[in-house]
Amino acid sequence: MSKNLIKCNSIEYRKGYIEVRGDIHIECVNVEAWNIHPDIDISGIDLGDDSMPEEAVTANTEIELSIKNAEELVQQLVEAIKVAQQKNNT
Repeated sequence: MSKNLIKCNSIEYRKGYIEVRGDIHIECVNVEAWNIHPDIDISGIDLGDDSMPEEAVTANTEIELSIKNAEELVQQLVEAIKVAQQKNNT
């Protein structure tokens, strides 16, 4: 994988990749997500591999967060992690 991507492969119909970068726009954090077709097995391949068919990517979203928005996202992710962990422990 040429980029530092997070492979999301937990739910078949919601799989894809996430990229987070801080070097595109001044004082912004760039978040980009690629949705991959549910029929494509991404467990052994990465985005951009020659073995991944072009039609595998069904959607792509890119957003620029201010630093304040990015910090808020981190806080919300931490809270969501706690909820998910508690749900799995019950």
